[in-house]
Amino acid sequence: MTAFALLLLSQISAGAIVARVKENEAKIRDLQAVARLEIEAAGETKTRVFDFSLHREEKTLSYRARVRLREPAEMEGTEFLIHAERGKRNREWAYFPDLDLVREIAGKSEDDPFLGSDITYADLAGGAHLDDLNHRLLGEETVVSELCYVMEGVPKHRVAYGKLRGFIRKKDFVVVKADFFGQSGELLKEALLSDVRDLGGVLLAHRIEVGRPAEERRTVLRFEDVRVNQALAPDAFTREALGKR
Repeated sequence: MTAFALLLLSQISAGAIVARVKENEAKIRDLQAVARLEIEAAGETKTRVFDFSLHREEKTLSYRARVRLREPAEMEGTEFLIHAERGKRNREWAYFPDLDLVREIAGKSEDDPFLGSDITYADLAGGAHLDDLNHRLLGEETVVSELCYVMEGVPKHRVAYGKLRGFIRKKDFVVVKADFFGQSGELLKEALLSDVRDLGGVLLAHRIEVGRPAEERRTVLRFEDVRVNQALAPDAFTREALGKR
């Protein structure tokens, strides 16, 4: 590689970094996993276990996420469906097996905590679309011995966060850390993404730890038995599919 090529690589633009991150994301057309959610707060730990599936619609860049609870026993069979589309607010539905009822969750629910954790419904569906952010490269920083690009994203329309900061591994353009800031610039929470595994060319973090600096609490989300690109049927991510296996 010539010195000129090395110079170009060292001056990579924010747009080029975002393009590489999007390229990684685009490799996941759908995903299935068993998820274990541990919520630590006030000296107690609550555990939630659920089946998680995700479907990406390539033409519209929209995401569909579906959750079916396994544990705790009193919530078994409860389901959630999240539709996330670029440039629009998410839509969410809940299915309650005891009532055999599907209800749309209205209001600001996409910004609400999922099952009392530090992860919102919007986070669960993939968070802010990259195209809905104005990006800027802040520099470089080391995260857990990995040299990363530090990127800042400011939403083009109002969402729960005033800005986001992503730490992207230089070697493969995988996001390994994210900071979430409020409308006034205060740090709300930090997410550390680890246990990155190669699933047939798809790089995916299997552990996500979210903490709030101002509070003594954290959430750990682990993925098990992960399968990607299984050609999941889009019909499985509709309101009519809730309550049906």
